[in-house]
Amino acid sequence: MAHLTIHFNSKTTGLATALRIVLPIEFPRNEQSDYEAEVAKRPPLPVLWLLHGGSDNYTSWNQYTLVQYYADQYGYAVIMPDAQQSSYANMAYGPKWLDYFRYELPEYIFSHFNLSQKREDNFIAGMSMGGTGTVKLALLQPERFSVAVPLASAVEVPRRYAEGRWDRVPGGAPKDGKPSAFNDVYGCDDNPTAILGTNEDCFYLLKKNIDEGVELPKFCHCQGTEDHTYNGNVEYRAYAKDLGLELDWISEPGMHNWDSWNLYLPEVFKYIHKCRVEAGIEKD
Repeated sequence: MAHLTIHFNSKTTGLATALRIVLPIEFPRNEQSDYEAEVAKRPPLPVLWLLHGGSDNYTSWNQYTLVQYYADQYGYAVIMPDAQQSSYANMAYGPKWLDYFRYELPEYIFSHFNLSQKREDNFIAGMSMGGTGTVKLALLQPERFSVAVPLASAVEVPRRYAEGRWDRVPGGAPKDGKPSAFNDVYGCDDNPTAILGTNEDCFYLLKKNIDEGVELPKFCHCQGTEDHTYNGNVEYRAYAKDLGLELDWISEPGMHNWDSWNLYLPEVFKYIHKCRVEAGIEKD
């Protein structure tokens, strides 16, 4: 097992940023073994891109969960990048985080590590804001990911913001007229409906992909029944079903906290493994 923390300067965001990586690698222990030959014959590792939530950072999954244990058990590399409070968007008043996650970060990772770039070997998951990022990136780059597992995603927030159904979203538009945190991301407090039909609208992205006959990743939504995102994810699931797509679903009692993330993280790895077994890539 290798556990790495990397700091580098991102040209896309214009920031010094960081990420953590877990590599489930067993190094040769026999002193007589040819180390270089052993390394050369190893196949590229499958990759789980694991996204953090709005109040967290790139260290959170590693600090609060057994992600290293599961990575070692299943043999997947895990990439845990930082995204600040960006909603994984090209911010109206901030860095272009979406472009960073779509282009610069994977280019950096694949050029430095022996990780598989194949679609069947790349998966994405995340919680809360990271759950929204999971859905968004999987729908914007379905050719890149074979499995997507959002945990308590905030997938409904842009629509509720746009439709005026939630004027007090966390960090959202206050009633005293001051700019909201979402204005930094979306840039449309004066015209909230402008967010509809954009890359921030996962309902729109889903319909666009289905209308175009795109092969989508396998989706599994994990959701606590007492979580404040529960109804929004139920709504999104029903919307997908109306479009002819059945989303896999795991739901248990739980709130929007690390107790739930720890409950669902093993389900993320189990679901990925299940999909790979069904595809004939891994053995049960």
